[in-house]
Amino acid sequence: MVKAILKSKVFRYFISAGIATWVDITVYFVAFNYIYQKTNIDLFGMYTVSAPTASLILSYTMGLITNFLITKFLVFNESELATHQQLLRFVLVALFILVLNYFFMHFLINNFGWFPTIARGTSAITIGLLSFMIHKSFSFKVGKKTKA
Repeated sequence: MVKAILKSKVFRYFISAGIATWVDITVYFVAFNYIYQKTNIDLFGMYTVSAPTASLILSYTMGLITNFLITKFLVFNESELATHQQLLRFVLVALFILVLNYFFMHFLINNFGWFPTIARGTSAITIGLLSFMIHKSFSFKVGKKTKA
């Protein structure tokens, strides 16, 4: 039974996503509280980036790198796509997921007054299943020969 669970792509994906999410949320917490010190960032007097948004960009990037590497080598390692194709597709999906995360976090923070780190964790977990399905069928697509 343990072997069957460990062979399950869904299980391995959620373990890799869990590790990447832990990296993401940890980096978010550190960035929001210590790097940006809960202070908005003024970009050349032309635009202001909120501390939650700046923290999200940094944390999401770190989580993305972690997730791609673990997912490529431990979950979808039979994909016939070249690594650069996988990475490009993975990043495209991740950007889509980032936009979903941003709007969901914005909703939770502004409409319900949630603390940004809690909103980040909630959005990451909620969108995880959608992410698995898209990565399985697009980012790490397996050819018909490999499936047989």
